[in-house]
Amino acid sequence: MTSTTLAQNGFPIATEREPVVHRNGAAAVEMIADGPNYRTPPPDERHALALFCFDSPDGFVGGQVRRLLPALARRGTPVHVFAQHDFDECDDVTVHTLGMCDGAGLPEQVEEFTHRAANAFLRCFPTDGPPVTLLGFEWPTAPALSLLHGVRHLPAVQSFHSLERQRSDLTGELARKIDEIERQALRESRAVLFHDAASAEIAKYWVPEVGNRAVAARPPFPVWRFETGLDPASVKARFQVGPVDPTIVCVGDLSDPYGQDLVVKAMPGILKNHQQARLIVVGDGSIYWPLRVYTRYLLLEHAVRLPGHMEGQALAELTAAADMIVVPSRQQTPWWPILAGWAAGRPVVATHNAAPGLLEHEQDAVLCYPSENSLVWGVERVLYDAELRKNLAERGRAKLEERFGWNILAEQVQEIMGVTKPR
Repeated sequence: MTSTTLAQNGFPIATEREPVVHRNGAAAVEMIADGPNYRTPPPDERHALALFCFDSPDGFVGGQVRRLLPALARRGTPVHVFAQHDFDECDDVTVHTLGMCDGAGLPEQVEEFTHRAANAFLRCFPTDGPPVTLLGFEWPTAPALSLLHGVRHLPAVQSFHSLERQRSDLTGELARKIDEIERQALRESRAVLFHDAASAEIAKYWVPEVGNRAVAARPPFPVWRFETGLDPASVKARFQVGPVDPTIVCVGDLSDPYGQDLVVKAMPGILKNHQQARLIVVGDGSIYWPLRVYTRYLLLEHAVRLPGHMEGQALAELTAAADMIVVPSRQQTPWWPILAGWAAGRPVVATHNAAPGLLEHEQDAVLCYPSENSLVWGVERVLYDAELRKNLAERGRAKLEERFGWNILAEQVQEIMGVTKPR
């Protein structure tokens, strides 16, 4: 098939530059070519996903793709990735590394990416093969999807984190070109996956027909924010805590339902057997000053820290540096501290009231009652048993990945494809 017959929307398919294909981590590297040396990957009758990414796996969008791939593979979806850069492979994931696309400017690089990605896709997927859905991330992949949709009439899904109308005032030529590409993608895509509610509203305003095809992406819990790589001792030092002191972190609004007073009152019992234990209570609210009074009255000022409100990266770093997350709630409270603890690989001690339906005793958390003595028991149960600490952290992380991680976005992609059950 020649580049002339495939020309569409100003992006003809080039044949002079060809991509490198890796198949499931195989040692051999094959050059795509028109001749007999090109070997099509083994046939697979399952509904496949062809995923297009212009970004590096170290970038924001590329990083999301890198995390989504294994989740899709675990759910039994064969994935073919068409990208400039190498992505990690695993079972059911085939990476077609197209190489860096040369060009004087971004439009030329996107055009070259379109050429290479379309060629690689057409050679990989015969017309009589199993069903395949196209998924492109951000506007640089939209021309490739548009072209393949026109040639093969394949269902195309476009994913957007933002639109050019949000990023600029459209006064420049490049900005207007990007806006034109995005609007065409909004009109042609069978579904548009929006990761930001404002982007969806802007898209519906400028391209009203996208309204019934706009899908709000299910946001996975941001596990990557807790992969700080920092030495826990350096973070503990910010709170005047020793590098090996067992550090208990409690996060939430300082109010009666959250029960921080209970864990402060439990500290004398904890310190009897663990003199170096330290408690950091993060938050602000109506019981902040009562907690300071309890701390002074119980002679705990050496062991309790009340830094007030924290958020963002500083809070993620503290969570990752903790030895344990405690949730002493008197009633059901937001699950964020528990999920953050799991994301950071930390054991969780919580009351039965804190998260009914989420926690399993001594499987992914140690459960206790909202009382001082019970909290002392729960904290010591974790401090005394290194194997339990390890198991709680591992099982909690596994549950987080399954119920709140990239699996939920992978499930949503499958639903859009028409594949509703993991295989």
